[in-house]
Amino acid sequence: MGPAAGRTSNRFGSGNTLLGGTAVLGVSWTLIILPSTTAVVLALLGICAGFFAIHATAVGSLNRKLSSGQGRANALYVLFYYMGGWLGITLSGFAYKQGGWSAVIYICLFFLVIPLSAGIGERKNRRRRIST
Repeated sequence: MGPAAGRTSNRFGSGNTLLGGTAVLGVSWTLIILPSTTAVVLALLGICAGFFAIHATAVGSLNRKLSSGQGRANALYVLFYYMGGWLGITLSGFAYKQGGWSAVIYICLFFLVIPLSAGIGERKNRRRRIST
C-alpha cells in the first residue's frame, strides 16, 4: 500500500491523497456496521487501504518538507502515532462499554478530523506553491 500511496501522492498531491484515504477509511468504518459478511470483509480491506494511504502519505509529506532533521521529525511522528493509537484504543474501550459497536464507530469517525484537516491544509499549501 505504501508504494501505491506514494505514486498517488506524487500524481495528485499529498493533500488529495490524504483526503482520498480519509474518505475510504470513513466509508469503510460505516460499512462495517452492516450485517453482511461481504460488507464486513470489504470494510476491513477498505480500513487497511485507507489507513495505510493516510499513514504513508503523512510520513512522505513530512520528510519532503524538511531540509534536515528528518530523523527527529520521524521520531516525533512515531511518538504521536503511538500516543494517538493509545488514545484511540482507550476511548474506543469506554465507547464500547457505554454504547456498543456503534459508539466505537462514531469515535473512529470523529478521529478522521485529523487527516481531513491535514489533507485540506496540504491542498492549500500546494495551491499556494503552484500559484507563486
